[in-house]
Amino acid sequence: MEKSKAFFLAFLTTTGYFFCANSNTSFKVIPCSYYQKKFAQKKHTCSIRVSPLCASNNVTYPNSCVYCFVKIALNLSLQIQHSGKCLKSNS
Repeated sequence: MEKSKAFFLAFLTTTGYFFCANSNTSFKVIPCSYYQKKFAQKKHTCSIRVSPLCASNNVTYPNSCVYCFVKIALNLSLQIQHSGKCLKSNS
């Protein structure tokens, strides 16, 4: 199971699913309980629908499905900051 989580995160990172830019839309709550079910975990299939979400790790996820799989892989430690792309940090 840990190998599949690591592979999924590596896949998302190398395929360009993470990106940052500007946005100022409102906060959203995404229920990820569907993606925690065994059959959904085995499939790891998300649509190509783009509806960006900015998470608490300042990473933009392309849609709620990708966000939920990453949130589950990170032991549910992510929260949605707002809909849309994340703001670039000035670090």
